Amino acid sequence: MRQLKSNKNTILLIVENSEKDFFNLYFREYLKTNHQINIECEGSGKSNKCKILHFEKITKRINRALGKEGYKSVFLMLDLKTNCTNTGRNHTCLVKLKNEYEHKYKIEKELKNRFKLFVVCNEIESWFLTINKNTNNVNDDHKKELMSFLKVSSEPQIVQKIIKELKAETYSLNFSHNSSFEYFIKKLQET
Repeated sequence: MRQLKSNKNTILLIVENSEKDFFNLYFREYLKTNHQINIECEGSGKSNKCKILHFEKITKRINRALGKEGYKSVFLMLDLKTNCTNTGRNHTCLVKLKNEYEHKYKIEKELKNRFKLFVVCNEIESWFLTINKNTNNVNDDHKKELMSFLKVSSEPQIVQKIIKELKAETYSLNFSHNSSFEYFIKKLQET
């Protein structure tokens, strides 16, 4: 009989698919080394299709992760400027977005206090800009700014290049340069 590993000291992050590699290939080790926080990360869908707004499917995944799989907590991460919706509507206030979506995830009552819907100001990619001391991270198009800074031509190349440069220690992240990034670390530490 196969024994399941214990997840009681691990936080599960569910993110938009494009950000999964950053968390798994770099940020997981960064958190473990610098903050003694254990995370696992998975995308919200398959075949590069984001399912964060497929409330029933994500609710089942969260309940299973917190219940049967025993994760310490689950963070469902959503960009303020999410591409997970095909409505073309972007929110401008993270509190309004959180209030609109949070109640749509029907988390079991006894598990609810271990579920966090975390809305990132603008985009998670904005966290990558903390490597550049010459930016104040105020540009509305973080992906375009990153492509220019990293000298890449497509969005998928951003994550691969940023991971390569971080691992080579060409750059380092500085979460104190981004309030959303800093707040996220704080929330993980409180869990």
